[in-house]
Amino acid sequence: MEYYLNLQLKKPYIVVGDIHGCYNEFKSLIGVAKEKYGEDLIIISVGDTIDRGDYNLKTLLYTIELYYQKEYYEVKSNHLNKFVRWLKGNNVNISYGMQKTVSEFLALNKNLQEELREKIISYYEALPLYIVVNNNVVVAHAGIKDEFIGRADKQVKSFVLYGETTGKYTEKGFPERKDWTKDRKVDENSPKIVYGHVVFDEPYINNLCYGIDTGACLGNKLTAYNPEKDEFIFIKSEKVYFTFED
Repeated sequence: MEYYLNLQLKKPYIVVGDIHGCYNEFKSLIGVAKEKYGEDLIIISVGDTIDRGDYNLKTLLYTIELYYQKEYYEVKSNHLNKFVRWLKGNNVNISYGMQKTVSEFLALNKNLQEELREKIISYYEALPLYIVVNNNVVVAHAGIKDEFIGRADKQVKSFVLYGETTGKYTEKGFPERKDWTKDRKVDENSPKIVYGHVVFDEPYINNLCYGIDTGACLGNKLTAYNPEKDEFIFIKSEKVYFTFED
């Protein structure tokens, strides 16, 4: 059953953008963030930790390890959702970016595959659709509208996983995304909304909404945001791992 998590944190925390298998950058970011905010730092991920990068399973298993150490939280996201559906035997369209994760998995011996299949499915199914932190920040993979906060139905699930589209397609065949942040009405009680999913060269800030997917796998950078301090951390990508032309 889908749910959202209401999290009360006394420790410092950051929200990390889409990692997409960029393990080295993620490790570097954690190191920099802990040096800045302390070793008791909590990491919250907007999801999409796999696909497109070079270390997809390594990244995923590291996040699961951090989760069980109670240092890390994550919300449901479209890429991990699709991989889990594949692990369950569903017929899914395997894109080039996803093929990297699938190939890593299929290269493992059968016993390890079965062990990890169960571990990953169990982990993902326990994740919330979105996280409300200290009643003033909401973390959702593709964002969330104010009227959806406090709900966990199918409409909300679709929005937080995939965002909002215009119904049209770009020249490259991708759904044309609608900027849902433009219509947001904010007041002194409005929470910050931190999200990923849509790639920007720099963090996109509009109406207390913070888009922090800055294309780590595309050769740009991995971004983290500290909502309490209103500060960003950037780690330059080591290389271009993926392009949409592939």
